[in-house]
Amino acid sequence: MKQLAKFTIDIRENDFVLSLVDDDGEVTEFATSVDQLDQVIDAINDLAASGDE
Repeated sequence: MKQLAKFTIDIRENDFVLSLVDDDGEVTEFATSVDQLDQVIDAINDLAASGDE
């Protein structure tokens, strides 16, 4: 399994670009809407909250 090394989110005209960089330096880019980014943030927050219990 690849390890996430870093990520960036860049704004484009009508959407965003989520760039994921693995530990080998390979970049994978995804076009995403603000709603999709919100869903990712919510999922991470939910996982973090369940780990606190």
